[in-house]
Amino acid sequence: MSKVSFTSKRAPIHHYVLAVILGAILTITVALLVGASNSGDFWLAAGIGALCAAYPAMSLGIKVFVSRHTVTRDQHGEQSVELQWMRQAGAGAFLDVLVAIIVAALVLAVGRFEIDALPVLVGLIGLSAVDAGLRYVAIRHRALK
Repeated sequence: MSKVSFTSKRAPIHHYVLAVILGAILTITVALLVGASNSGDFWLAAGIGALCAAYPAMSLGIKVFVSRHTVTRDQHGEQSVELQWMRQAGAGAFLDVLVAIIVAALVLAVGRFEIDALPVLVGLIGLSAVDAGLRYVAIRHRALK
């Protein structure tokens, strides 16, 4: 991930139009897919899907069509110390979560426990986020000491 700085340049107007068109197409596509997955309440589900997809879809349109005209990339952005700390934290968290999955799988297999997958997956997502965050804070604290 490179560091970026914003310039006062503007993209051509048709690039903004293309960004909005791409965002609208993606939003409508997601809304239709979400609505189709809930046939009992199609319009409510499609509306919720559209609300959830609109911002990311428009952001993607801006990224694809506008940002190359308005953002200049730092040539040495990959060398930032914060990015190195985040990579170290992510690598450590990955190993922690991998070990937790192996231990949990062994316990479930040996104990012949049956549990729903959704709470376990949500717990793993939470564990990885907390683990990476705590590792980042610890690495940053050690480096700034």
